[in-house]
Amino acid sequence: MTAARLPTNDPRTLARDIPGILDNLFPQLVPGVVAHFNRKGRPAPDCKAVSQSLIEASELQRAMLFEVAVAAAEQLVTGNLTVTWSVCLEMAAARQRRHFDAQVPETLSPADRTAALAVARNLAIMLRQLADDGAPGEHLVRSPAIPGYQWVASSVGDFSVGTRLIEVKCTNKHFSSADYRQTIMYWLLSYARSVENGSPEWSEVVLMNPRLNCIVAIPFNEIIAVAGDGKSKVELLELFSSMVGERRS
Repeated sequence: MTAARLPTNDPRTLARDIPGILDNLFPQLVPGVVAHFNRKGRPAPDCKAVSQSLIEASELQRAMLFEVAVAAAEQLVTGNLTVTWSVCLEMAAARQRRHFDAQVPETLSPADRTAALAVARNLAIMLRQLADDGAPGEHLVRSPAIPGYQWVASSVGDFSVGTRLIEVKCTNKHFSSADYRQTIMYWLLSYARSVENGSPEWSEVVLMNPRLNCIVAIPFNEIIAVAGDGKSKVELLELFSSMVGERRS
């Protein structure tokens, strides 16, 4: 599959392909610190890891398989007892085409649906539990807005509940430094908007891996304290603004 790059002003691309910006802001986000954060991971009750054999039985590209699973989870979390797979495939194709030249199958095989459903059920349970733990008036939001900043484009996250940002990863590995960089970038953009107009900033990141049945929830203040080399939030934003301005010029 040939990847079609997002514009370089997309925050996800910026965090992934230009890590030097965040490396300067958060120099302590090293493998040992990432491992420390990952040790906070816990399984979700009523879920179990999806077996590798189930995943390998599907012939879908992995990225497409897990987009289908997320779309199925979005149906299940609303209370649907069954999944409309044609809708899942349509949604997954649309999302993949935003980031890659997706190879979209015409239909989903029984093995595709079985693997996707196992992941989707885990994710739906995780999302429901997090929403139930939220404060009164907080609801699960799909595709929460990520504000832009200067030439950095606006984007969307996966889910949110209140000021908790939820990002879903479906790999067979622990969460990586790239995963944390992406969420830190989203926090920086929300903090910049908060300073500008008083809107709430993201207070916590919740990384979910429904394939491995693992959840890591960390307040952004803790990530900043551990990885930010002693800088305050104001200092980090000033440095980020300076670096973004220099790159534009």
